[in-house]
Formats: sequence, C-alpha cells, structure tokens
Amino acid sequence: MSIRKAVYDLLNDSEADVYPLIAPQELKVPYVVFSLRIDPIRTQDGIGPWNVNVTLDIFANSLSATIGLADTMFAGVEAATGIYDTETLMVANLVSEDGDYLEDLDKYIITQEYQLFFT
Repeated sequence: MSIRKAVYDLLNDSEADVYPLIAPQELKVPYVVFSLRIDPIRTQDGIGPWNVNVTLDIFANSLSATIGLADTMFAGVEAATGIYDTETLMVANLVSEDGDYLEDLDKYIITQEYQLFFT
C-alpha cells in the first residue's frame, strides 16, 4: 500500500520540514510531525476508497511562526486533489485545529486534523 508514501509526498509539497511520527532530537524549528489512521471503505466489490485521517503537529518557537506554518500546511492540504505516488487523492478536508504552548519544550504547537479520501 502506498497510501503512507502518498500522504508523505502531499505534505512535503508544502515546503515545510515534515517527519512521520517523531522528529529528530536536535531539530531546528519550525517543523511538522504527522501521524495517520487508515481505514478501508468496504463495498460489495471489495475495498473501495481509503479514508485517511492525518494529524499534523506543527511546532515553532513563536506563536506567529507557528501560525504561519499552520497556514502554509492548510493551503497545501485543504481541498488538495491529484495523484501522489500512484494514489489518487479525491478530496482533503480540515476537520479540526487547536493550539497550545508546551512549557517543557519552550515551543508553540498547532495541531491540525484532516480527512483524506484516496482511490
């Protein structure tokens, strides 16, 4: 299944440093860490489209930098369509967004959740 690779390609088109699941220790901010939940949509003919929930954790040292990168990710993902690593992305929609300040890391974070449908 190349859904994971397709999502990685989509996110890397956003001109941000994007990492799956965890970021390297000595990483300079800003950066994005993403995780996936992939659910097949079953039909009478077998597996139809794939429902993919993507969570983006966007980190930066200042609130304005975090907001700027969150806006960049939104512009690159929301309503995206096309072919990514042989998979056809039908639609991508923002589901939710929230933010916080992580005192132990001294970083701001904005978390965005998207729902993507691949065929």
